[in-house]
Amino acid sequence: METEGGRISGSQLLALLVLTRLVPVTIEFPLVTGIEVPQDAWISSLVGTVLSIPPVLLMVHLSLKYPDKTIIEYSQLLLGKFFGKIIGFVLVWYWLSIAATMLRSVGDAYTTAVMPETPILAFILTVGFLSANAARTGLEVVGRLGEVNMLVVLLFGFLTLTLPYKVMNFENLLPVIAKGIRPIMLPTGTAISFFVQFIILGMVVPYLNNPQTLTKSSLGAIAISGFMMTAFTVALIAVFGPTVSSLMLPAFSLGRMISIGEFLERIEIIPMGAWTITVAITLAFFLWASAVAIAQLLGLRRFQALIYPLAAISVAFSILFFESFLDLELYFKEVWVPYSLTLTLGITIILYVASLIRGRSSASEKVIGSCHRNG
Repeated sequence: METEGGRISGSQLLALLVLTRLVPVTIEFPLVTGIEVPQDAWISSLVGTVLSIPPVLLMVHLSLKYPDKTIIEYSQLLLGKFFGKIIGFVLVWYWLSIAATMLRSVGDAYTTAVMPETPILAFILTVGFLSANAARTGLEVVGRLGEVNMLVVLLFGFLTLTLPYKVMNFENLLPVIAKGIRPIMLPTGTAISFFVQFIILGMVVPYLNNPQTLTKSSLGAIAISGFMMTAFTVALIAVFGPTVSSLMLPAFSLGRMISIGEFLERIEIIPMGAWTITVAITLAFFLWASAVAIAQLLGLRRFQALIYPLAAISVAFSILFFESFLDLELYFKEVWVPYSLTLTLGITIILYVASLIRGRSSASEKVIGSCHRNG
């Protein structure tokens, strides 16, 4: 009996992956915050997008080898029960840590920029509870929410990018690579570290209406989110110049620069709405994946009972891991990149090599068996 009974389309998966990638763009934007040469950040965004394609395609190819199994299930098939379960629990930890950072990000964003007198826990609990409710209804509902709201988020993003055009100075993008390649390497790694979150697609493949759409959906998500990330980077640098690296909430600050007809100004609701929708749906996606993964690891038939406890754990982690907004920024600058890249790429490579070895072993066994029959 399947743990999850719902099905989603390739376009719904694309929407979920795009929203997953847009979370750090709409809130923290570590690609431009605190970097050494901000005018080159758009180059890092482009290069990071392109370099993300091979690892994501590797994840896609691995999942398509076992289209009727999640990454939790085929990990145990390839590595055995013990080591496969270890991989599974590591992935659950990774997804819950992402959920915690998302909750902390949206909580800090509201208390820093909108309602500083309100306790941060009020925002974290609200978003966590709403996302948990969505996650309990299953992947099909989360997919539909993602598909509908991706258009809203992209519209909000487009408005945020274009409405401050009067204060944009594209000369701020110059000079290009004035200090060489080295300063753009870390931001490039930052861009890739968020794209490899697409390892979550390993949980979705068995629940796709047509698994063959996986490659198209993944590449489409990279293209759309990569374009949005680069466009935001260009707009931020054009508006704020070298000072962009010192901004706490770059996208929110960009929204404050919006002016329409000199009477409609500082429409911060645009980026605020975008980041709230993006975080809520993405959080539901990661809570769903974590709950289904644990259910499969423990042999449970239903995952719904696990959603609220996992949401509570994510809320607790968001408070315990980060004492302040500064801690969150330091986490993205110093910990996140090696943590995300090592974990996701390490697991992907281990499983892919194991699948190759298993494939060769199966082929050898077939050849030996054929020789015995002929003999």
